[in-house]
Amino acid sequence: MKKVLILILLFLAIPSMSAQSLSEYQWENRLIVIFTEAEDSKEFQEQFEELESDITGLKDRKLLIIHSLPQKQRTILPKETRWQDSNLYQNRKGSEESFEVILIGLDGGVKLRQNQILTTKKLFGLIDSMPMRQAEMRRNKN
Repeated sequence: MKKVLILILLFLAIPSMSAQSLSEYQWENRLIVIFTEAEDSKEFQEQFEELESDITGLKDRKLLIIHSLPQKQRTILPKETRWQDSNLYQNRKGSEESFEVILIGLDGGVKLRQNQILTTKKLFGLIDSMPMRQAEMRRNKN
């Protein structure tokens, strides 16, 4: 009976373990989450290409890029991971549009939410104007 109970508890814990929590990135990384309804959406491809065009800028600003679909997610930049079960789409997507991009700051708060392609110029300008980023830049100068 005890073994059965342990197996049941492990079985119940597996889905939550595979669903990556955004809180694990807090104070370590800024996040761009790209929400789409399909893996191969045109908007996702455009957004990916825009972000991929400046990998150095992404790394310098401690950015991780996550692609979220209904029921699953994966990190796509700087390193691509496998799809994981997730309810991120249901919990964080804020609009009815089929494409949405959000920026989550180091503190875990949503700093930007939009339904158009986010340019690196706008993204980096916004991040570079934030107090924590300005402190990082001062530290890096010294």
